[in-house]
Amino acid sequence: MIREMHLFVTGKVQGVGFRAAVKKQAVLHGIQGYAKNLPDGRVEICAQGEEVQILAFLKAVETRPGHGSIIHIEKDLRPVQKSYLSFEVL
Repeated sequence: MIREMHLFVTGKVQGVGFRAAVKKQAVLHGIQGYAKNLPDGRVEICAQGEEVQILAFLKAVETRPGHGSIIHIEKDLRPVQKSYLSFEVL
């Protein structure tokens, strides 16, 4: 069953290649969705996939944030509203 998790990542995550690192992990784990900068300095990630894929992706993002650094990740499991065919950096 396809699930959707939104992540709101706080830390040094803008202007450091964090979204590109997230996309690389999304592709490796078969995740669809997006990563985008928010005006408040956080990055929002929408991750769609099987639950096991999402959990592996989340662990990879937490441990391999590229050149960024994470202080906190807020996780929000939501019903799938729109299906994505790939993972995009917005």
